[in-house]
Amino acid sequence: MDWRKTEIIFIVAFLLLDIFLGVMFLNKQATNDPDKLGNDTLQDHLKTDNISYPELSSKEVYGEVFTADKVTINEKDVSDLKNQTITLANNSTEIISTLQNPVKTDGKKESEEFKKFLKEDVYKGSSYQFWKYDEEKQELIYNQVIKSDMVLFDTAGQLVFKLNNDNEVVAYRQTVLGKQDDLQEKKNLLSSMDALEAVYQHGDLKTDSEITQVVFGYYTTVQLSSGDVYFPVWCFEVEHKGVTSYFLVNAKDEQVINLDETRQQQ
Repeated sequence: MDWRKTEIIFIVAFLLLDIFLGVMFLNKQATNDPDKLGNDTLQDHLKTDNISYPELSSKEVYGEVFTADKVTINEKDVSDLKNQTITLANNSTEIISTLQNPVKTDGKKESEEFKKFLKEDVYKGSSYQFWKYDEEKQELIYNQVIKSDMVLFDTAGQLVFKLNNDNEVVAYRQTVLGKQDDLQEKKNLLSSMDALEAVYQHGDLKTDSEITQVVFGYYTTVQLSSGDVYFPVWCFEVEHKGVTSYFLVNAKDEQVINLDETRQQQ
């Protein structure tokens, strides 16, 4: 028997076994790592839990941290607005308008008449973007766009249209955010898929849920003398058994904010 040849065969066999066991170990570590599931594993978990979601991206986004505050509005700023009676409230930081002739909308959709009204007869109307339709209150809610994205869940920088039973705008109230001071330059941030993983691992997504909307925007929890501090977030709108919940993920550090819990604590 050629012992040298046999020895070489055993050495090669043990090397292959070591490589195989090493690969199995790394795969197990990747699966069990509580800090990173990986997209394939995350999708498997979501499928098992029957959680549906829109198409998301693994690409990083860009965003900033900045301060902003409500603008004090002068009567001259709104003197040219037609078809309405305007009152300035809350130290002239809020516009309250009653329309002389209602403006037709299509419920959740924007009619051409409404688009024209928003652009021409609402103060800085073009800087607001549709957020949602509150069927119970019969209100169309618009959020101000800053740094190319919406300000979320803030009465500052918000435009709320009151509708009648014929889906016509009869009044609105509005606040405007002014000059922004950058606290941190634009930088790479969390992707929407990584943000979804953060929400899932936080334990906020219930079985048989549907993620109906995913939006990148800005949110504030810090107030300074120079204005409120806004930081970039991913917002997940989640439906579960007829109840809508919102979860925010700080796109800088993956911190998850359950808005339902936050509001209960306030």
